[in-house]
Amino acid sequence: MKEILDTRFLLVHAFTDTSDMRDRARRKMEDVRRTREGVLPTVVISEFFSHVCRRAGKREAERHVTSLLAAGLRIEPLTPTIAVAAGGHRCAHWDVPLADCLIAATALELQGRVVSDDPHFRRIPGVQATWI
Repeated sequence: MKEILDTRFLLVHAFTDTSDMRDRARRKMEDVRRTREGVLPTVVISEFFSHVCRRAGKREAERHVTSLLAAGLRIEPLTPTIAVAAGGHRCAHWDVPLADCLIAATALELQGRVVSDDPHFRRIPGVQATWI
């Protein structure tokens, strides 16, 4: 099953302070790379870059994203189908951020599950989520 990586997962993978969570995130990343089931929506790349830039600076954000893009994950662009579906999710759930609606729509389009602990994904019908 496709594993749609959320920004929260990537931030834990890159910055968690606890060794248990860091190890679990690393194992999950290794698993999705090995099985070739990992999917990285383009909106997640933007969100991740923005978070890392604010936290550690632009150079560090560029380094992290360059490494992420070379990780062998499938990069999933924002298509018109995903955009329209995300707009529908946002219309039905105004309190769910648009980026999460885009990620959820990507997961539904690819029949995958979102790798996140974000409770927003539980609000969107049909979206499966898993955590590390």
